Amino acid sequence: MVNFSNLKSAIPTDRWNFIYIIFLINGIGSLLPWNMLINADNYFVNYKLNITNPTSMQDNYRQHFLSYLGLFSKGPNILLQILNVFINAENANLTRRINITLVIQIVVFLIIIAMAAIDSSGWPDLFFWLTMMSAAFINLANGVFQSCLYGIAGRFPMKYTNSVTIGMNLSGTLASLLMLISIAVSPSYQVEAIVFFSFAIALLIVCLLAGFYVSTNKFHQYYSNKNLIRTPSISSINMELSNGHHKGRSSSLLHNAIISTVTYDGKPLNSTCKDFQSSAKAKYVYVLKRIWVQLINVMLIYMVSLSIFPALSARILSEDGILDENYFAPVFCFLFFNLFATVGNTIAQHVQWPGPKYLIIFTIGRLMFIPFFLYCNYHPGDARTLPIIFHRDWMYICGMIAMATSSGYLSSLSLMYIPKCVHPDVSATAAMFAVLTVMLGILVGINLSIFYPTIVTS
Repeated sequence: MVNFSNLKSAIPTDRWNFIYIIFLINGIGSLLPWNMLINADNYFVNYKLNITNPTSMQDNYRQHFLSYLGLFSKGPNILLQILNVFINAENANLTRRINITLVIQIVVFLIIIAMAAIDSSGWPDLFFWLTMMSAAFINLANGVFQSCLYGIAGRFPMKYTNSVTIGMNLSGTLASLLMLISIAVSPSYQVEAIVFFSFAIALLIVCLLAGFYVSTNKFHQYYSNKNLIRTPSISSINMELSNGHHKGRSSSLLHNAIISTVTYDGKPLNSTCKDFQSSAKAKYVYVLKRIWVQLINVMLIYMVSLSIFPALSARILSEDGILDENYFAPVFCFLFFNLFATVGNTIAQHVQWPGPKYLIIFTIGRLMFIPFFLYCNYHPGDARTLPIIFHRDWMYICGMIAMATSSGYLSSLSLMYIPKCVHPDVSATAAMFAVLTVMLGILVGINLSIFYPTIVTS
């Protein structure tokens, strides 16, 4: 019989939740580049690319700036995440990869600030493509950063995976607040952009410094080193829990000791080692067989959310005039989406319902948000022919709250479930597949949003 109390007392503790907070901060940093760029939409569209007598191509750059930005950001991001998953994901030094990518992102943001300080009115086409290339380089590095971060978090208890997800949505909230502050205190778009992007550099430096702290932290070393936590005595804890009253449950089992386990068939995870130890191909097949339903959930959640936010929701105009037009989109689009997505993440920290089997019912139901926002006061530029049904500001605001909260809540559930659906030895690989699917969902959503202007104006 295993002495649970003795084994549990031998496990290092996360004193004052420092490691949890560091995962949260890195979660903020993992989506900060994307959020900073999309929140600076007015700076790019109404200042840098707003020139007299533009060509048709320059006008196209302005009208579809967010869609172009999404393609140049998420395409490279996904490419590097795919490579990162298949290049020695379990045994690589993921912390070192994170530190290198943070340095690259800091350097590119310095270049973006330099471009903000320069008068580019004489070469708007070059500025546009330099901005797209900067976004691509940032997201090449950021793809590895996000993948490694979730890979490490996947080896920890479930709340640490969720702390990264919370941080990702806090990133958008922080970026939105910083943009509102920059608008209020800056005398021009140029100063606003310099101040705004400087915040990004400061936070990325904090993430870099945090990496040096975790390298000496015993709690972090214990969980991030899979060879330390996969001892026979720890495996016996898992086996007893699987064979006890938890067996067969189709929901997350939050163990007080080490590992939270999710099963669909009641089969103990420790008995499945042979399913993936024969070859690398067998490992990936095993992982995908156990998590494919949750990957569909992740894809649907982010596809719906990112097809609406920000390309569609940022172009919904106020009809009641409840807020100055300069603040309407920054508040009710950017701030509200990220704020209430964070609320949803936080709720998922304490309530894990529905379980992994039935989550897909709710993710499919969220598809109804797309027609709802198309029938709001959405004006992509040309005169719309589709009738407006939800024309009041409060209807749009309530829709944003519901869409954002459900996005945060359901994404947290699916991302917490995924690393725990597999054997602990391949939890990092499962987590990397999860964040790769997040980026795929974002990319599909961004491409889907390109068709919305045609739908409402044709």
